[in-house]
Amino acid sequence: MGFGYDVETKMQSLQWMGKGCPLPKKARMTRSKIKVLLVVFFDWKGIVHHEFVPCGQMVNRQSYQEVLARLRDAVHRKES
Repeated sequence: MGFGYDVETKMQSLQWMGKGCPLPKKARMTRSKIKVLLVVFFDWKGIVHHEFVPCGQMVNRQSYQEVLARLRDAVHRKES
């Protein structure tokens, strides 16, 4: 699994620096350990309902039925 950018080679990242100039600091990339699941429902006009699944929560039949109930409520609110 890679990052969302092309990593520079050492040769590409070289910069000309005058004598006595400090070297530029570079940020070190680390992978995030946080996983996020976003559930989105949309129609031809755009997003109807969206919600994030709480960290550690399993998506099973019961949780999906609860999401669908909230989707139904969101659709009714938009129709009113």
